[in-house]
Amino acid sequence: MVRTFSIVLMILLLVNIAYAQAPAGYQSYYNSRFEYSISYTSLLVPQGEAANGDGQKFLTRDGKVEMLVYGSNNALEKTLRGLYQEKVSKADNRTITYQVLKGDWFVVSGTENNKVFYEKTMLHNGAFKTFRIVYDKAVKDTWDPITAKIARSFKG
Repeated sequence: MVRTFSIVLMILLLVNIAYAQAPAGYQSYYNSRFEYSISYTSLLVPQGEAANGDGQKFLTRDGKVEMLVYGSNNALEKTLRGLYQEKVSKADNRTITYQVLKGDWFVVSGTENNKVFYEKTMLHNGAFKTFRIVYDKAVKDTWDPITAKIARSFKG
């Protein structure tokens, strides 16, 4: 009886911790295949996890904001610095306005085809975990702070 109570109490505590991690007005998505989590605003609607279980796409109801979050095995044994340099040197209609490489993660952000993009990638346990959000420049003032909050919540 005591053991059953302890197990139930532990489960309730873990559920409470999981919900406490998402800021108000946000939900959490956890990917069990690649063991990462991210909080997302209720303005973004989950489109369902990919068939291979690597991640999910989120869209606003009008489809003008898109967020992707996914994991990938590092089968080619790339370094984080190498992938970062690939992303920074990619020039297809892109202007990079922010870039940083620290420890086990990097961020590359800027504009691409008249849209703002923000991409954060981390390398943990032999897998890259990435989230990318893209939105029109016209909604930059609204979405920049939301993107910052989402970026801080991304854990792997």
